[in-house]
Amino acid sequence: MRNETRSTLKRILAAVLVIVFVFSVQNAPITAYAQEQEMIWTHPGDGWHYLVGTDIRVKIENNAISIYGTGAIPDFDYWKLYERPWAGTYAESVYIEPTITSIGSYAFYNMEYLRNISMSTSTFVKDMTCFDKICYKPIFRISDSGVSTEMIGTIPYTSLDSILAMAQSNYNGACYILDTPAKAIEFQNKTNPTITNVYYAGEKIPRLPDEEADPDEAKNVPWYDVATYGNGNVATPICRLSELTPYASLKVAAQKKYQGRACYEAYAAYIEDYTFAATFNISVLKGEREIGRSYNMQVEKVVERTDNELMYVLTIPAEFRLAGRQFRLLAIGNGVVNVYDDLDMDDTTITFATQTPTTAYALVYK
Repeated sequence: MRNETRSTLKRILAAVLVIVFVFSVQNAPITAYAQEQEMIWTHPGDGWHYLVGTDIRVKIENNAISIYGTGAIPDFDYWKLYERPWAGTYAESVYIEPTITSIGSYAFYNMEYLRNISMSTSTFVKDMTCFDKICYKPIFRISDSGVSTEMIGTIPYTSLDSILAMAQSNYNGACYILDTPAKAIEFQNKTNPTITNVYYAGEKIPRLPDEEADPDEAKNVPWYDVATYGNGNVATPICRLSELTPYASLKVAAQKKYQGRACYEAYAAYIEDYTFAATFNISVLKGEREIGRSYNMQVEKVVERTDNELMYVLTIPAEFRLAGRQFRLLAIGNGVVNVYDDLDMDDTTITFATQTPTTAYALVYK
């Protein structure tokens, strides 16, 4: 109860912060438009396009886009996507040089033929609109060129974080191909449940000793048929209701979830002298009987608020455990940032009490 009844001032500040965040998201196209007004592309011919004032250059030929230079692919205006250099093309592939620092909003949005994307771990993905509504089952070839880091307050936000956030939000059957088996395993295991369809560049379909490979070499890779050779989506239970406040009809689901920049900004405002560890999404579900004219079924509905405070136990990732370390959770949602201190003495878990469990959390420590 202590954590949910903090000072009125803190709640007002949190509400203002979240309202500003929501307002900025709702007005993203307007912001992108303001930036786009200053963006001028020249087209000297032979498929080349140059962004004035930068060394960003684009080559478009044979349904392929290649982007070179140092700096950012800018944000594009949702309402003026036709002004993108590659607008109107039937591009099936895009290559983004490792020196490109970030990919702007709506950069490749709604390019329905785009299937093969080659990019690097050092490049930030601005937001989920970058590659939204492209070809079904696209293939992202992600080369290891190191990781870029930006500081949001005291929280490090990396280019790999942004790529993982994109991968976790995938609903389009995407595949992610890394340089080595170790890099593929690391990429996949940074999430829970694991990201689906993550492979390494040299991976082949496993075959029996007497089984012949397909003469078409392109078909000998697992991402050619993910329905048969897919992987990932393995979940480990990491959060549960405490035995001290059992509630038989509730189900707790949790995952390690990479958040967007605005969420990290909210956490940074409340982290104080703690160190950032990881972010999670926690959902509490309740089974209810739904009856209609032609059906009678049990469905699970998200519980935003419980009648009383319940206690939850979240498993601390092994890499952050240390005897005597103090943990707390920062929870953002519904215009409020709540701070939950650890209620147990176990170095491997954090126990917290709340009436509003379904939201996004940051685990911090000192």
